[in-house]
Amino acid sequence: MKNQFQILQPWLAQILHILKRELKSEHLSKNLSFCRTHFGGRPTSRVSNDEVIAAYEKELLQGNEDLGDWIVNRWVFHHGEIYRHFAETLSRIHPDFDEIKTLDEPQSASILSGAVESFGALPTYIFSVLNGVVFPETVLKRLRETAEKEELSQKKKQAATEATLSLEQIIARHQREVARLQDKIAGVMKKYTTDVDALKKQIRALQQRLNAQP
Repeated sequence: MKNQFQILQPWLAQILHILKRELKSEHLSKNLSFCRTHFGGRPTSRVSNDEVIAAYEKELLQGNEDLGDWIVNRWVFHHGEIYRHFAETLSRIHPDFDEIKTLDEPQSASILSGAVESFGALPTYIFSVLNGVVFPETVLKRLRETAEKEELSQKKKQAATEATLSLEQIIARHQREVARLQDKIAGVMKKYTTDVDALKKQIRALQQRLNAQP
């Protein structure tokens, strides 16, 4: 049976990225054996964020329960607004929502409609899986599909934004080059005008000398 981090594997690095500061400053600093196992005892200051995330991802996928509990607590702390939403809505169903064994479709819909609209499908799905919210499998499947579509849509928007920025950068660079050329041309024209004026003066002076000769 998969643990919650195996279920969330496509987003596990994203989950850990949010916690990268706590992972280094709180967990790594107190777990020397973890450091020796994954980083050969290197100081945490010399371990990159990518290395940290890869090491924790490996441990979580292998079923490190203590670490899993620590990660869940820290992630929920970063998403207190989602926790409050679930606590309030679940408490309406049962005062002690930890005692709820399963939720039916209407109950699930009432909880998720507000959550998805307020926090997004992916954070809502991650919270539900990390905390073992007892939605029916059909509900969790639909929520995951919505989260995947939401993420794909965001990636497309980001790609479009980056493409627009790239085009704007090209235009800006072109405008700078045109401005430099215009400045250069202006400088050449100024020198040309100055040289022509000087030449005209020399011609006039020469003509005056020629006219002055007997």
